[in-house]
Amino acid sequence: MKRVAAADFVVVLVVVSLLAASPASAASQRVIGSPDISVSSPDGTLETQTAQSLTVVLTNNGEVQSGGNAAYEDEVRAAQDVTVRVLEDRIDAPITVRTGTLSLGSIPNGGSARPQFEIEVGDAEPGTYRIPVQVRYDHAQSIAYGPGEETERTTDEDEHVEYVTVRVEDRPRFAVDAAGDNAVVAGDTGDLAVTLSNTGTREATDARVSLTANSPGIFFGTADNPSQSISVRVSSLGVGETTNVSVSTGARGDVSPGSYPVVARVAYENANGVTERSNALQTGIVVRPEQSFSLEDVTTTAFRVDESEARIRAQVVNDGPAHARQVVVGLDDAAPFTVTSGEAAVGDLAPGESAPVSFTVQIPADVEPGSNSLGFGVEYENADGDVRRLSTPIRQSVAVGAERDRFRVVDVATSVTPGGSDELAVDLRYVGDEPATHASAKLFASDPLSSSDDGAYLGTIEPNETVTATFQVSASGDALNKSYGSSVEVAYDEPDGDTRYSGSLSLGVAVGESSGGLPLLPLAAVGIALVGGAAVVYTRD
Repeated sequence: MKRVAAADFVVVLVVVSLLAASPASAASQRVIGSPDISVSSPDGTLETQTAQSLTVVLTNNGEVQSGGNAAYEDEVRAAQDVTVRVLEDRIDAPITVRTGTLSLGSIPNGGSARPQFEIEVGDAEPGTYRIPVQVRYDHAQSIAYGPGEETERTTDEDEHVEYVTVRVEDRPRFAVDAAGDNAVVAGDTGDLAVTLSNTGTREATDARVSLTANSPGIFFGTADNPSQSISVRVSSLGVGETTNVSVSTGARGDVSPGSYPVVARVAYENANGVTERSNALQTGIVVRPEQSFSLEDVTTTAFRVDESEARIRAQVVNDGPAHARQVVVGLDDAAPFTVTSGEAAVGDLAPGESAPVSFTVQIPADVEPGSNSLGFGVEYENADGDVRRLSTPIRQSVAVGAERDRFRVVDVATSVTPGGSDELAVDLRYVGDEPATHASAKLFASDPLSSSDDGAYLGTIEPNETVTATFQVSASGDALNKSYGSSVEVAYDEPDGDTRYSGSLSLGVAVGESSGGLPLLPLAAVGIALVGGAAVVYTRD
């Protein structure tokens, strides 16, 4: 009885358990799975002694251990809150990682992410290296669901380290460094000099260095035949060797001052005779402001209408930025004047230095007094001995005065009286800037004055000298005791040999009073009249 009772008890328990469990088994389902993230890198080769990017590819090929709802299957295979970092302390190579932990968000099943790490590779020996990459993420491990029941999720966290393999090749590698200031003045040419070094582990043969400037206005070669790129051949460059590369470069005048990049690339033959190319190497040139000159302390002499030799004096200043050799200043735009001496050579001028210049022009008689603008050009040699010229002339305003007579009447002396003759002395002052030679004066007398000797030779007259011109003048008998207008004109030769004439120089000739008695002719006439009268009276008697 006891055995039967015991057996019955076991059966009852099993049945109860089955009955209790049967409804839940029929109603609940569970999806179980996990992400499966692998790590790789497309950057199979690293350059030594360079800063570069290492791209890591994370690919998720998730797994499902127990299937069910398709959306839940995708959920358990998705990686959430993914982070990744490179473990620098585990790298057995001189590699420094400049990027810390990166957050990638979610990576669904079948998806991938491509984070980049900035690294610096030192002087690593050629060979293969393993880069440890730590990946951490969260995910739903299982999802239980059923009709009328709340969905339950079990989550998990995963963290593991995988390795990507990179290789440092046995090959030439290059570096470029500036070999000078590599500066050029806008509107001019100069030299770009660099030192090319082979920092790799193998000799480079039949190498060709290409330099490219992508900035508008920067060129290689000459201004007449500019090019955006240029190449220089280097027959060979051994491991650790350097060589200097220099090319002609320039900048247009409209290029703003500043630094401009130049990209260098090296093409060479490898051990199999195949041409390979280096990565882009950066260098650059510096553009300085356009060469400039100015005029200071500008003065003019005899700058007036109808002047045959008006002079301009000034100081030409090299405003920099470069040393200028064999500087020549020219008066290029002088209209409406005629240039008689329009070029001044001043030699070499360092930045900030100045030198005197002088020019002469002829100012025609039909020029109106007032302000006129003159244009001065500057020509010079640069450091390479190439002749350059300012792209824009120096403008300078000068004032033209009214025409001025070079002779002035300062005194007139005579003792002429009515009906008489006497010497006329006219004092003339010469106010010209250069000596007047072969000067002569001519008198123009008007009624009641006349002259039997109206010319006077004056010879050479120095500036500001006063000379006396002497004439013979007569006054008619009916001349009154007053001044009568006359004029003098002076002819003279200038230093260049040209003959000039003064204007009509007005002067007053004073006729003095008679010394005593009536004039002879009137008295004779009176006497004759008296005698005639007496005769008439006598006859009538």
